[in-house]
Amino acid sequence: MSVPYNFYLSLLLESVILDLILNYTITGESRMGYVADQEARVERAVIHAIVTGDTAWLRPNSGQPVMIGGHNISVQCHDERGDDYLVWEWHGHVMTYDEENGYSLEYIFGNFFERIPERQE
Repeated sequence: MSVPYNFYLSLLLESVILDLILNYTITGESRMGYVADQEARVERAVIHAIVTGDTAWLRPNSGQPVMIGGHNISVQCHDERGDDYLVWEWHGHVMTYDEENGYSLEYIFGNFFERIPERQE
């Protein structure tokens, strides 16, 4: 006997678990510490939007970047035939500054696999 997949329970668990994991912020005074912290903040915002179902503001697959935490991020979403999940991908840049190198852009990216609920036939 298989346990039925409960979409809402899954969303709640994903939200709670992701919140616990992603609320951990990386601290550091180095440039790369700043980039890692900003990348985690972007990831947290994108995944929160996906898990809560509020993805319209992400403008997926539009080719237009969205502003997340002061950074321009482009978001894509696609599924593969036969798979039971959507693949969300994002990428963009974080602007950093240090006295030695001046301003520079650091590339950030991430992905998330959103499970598609089983279709009732």
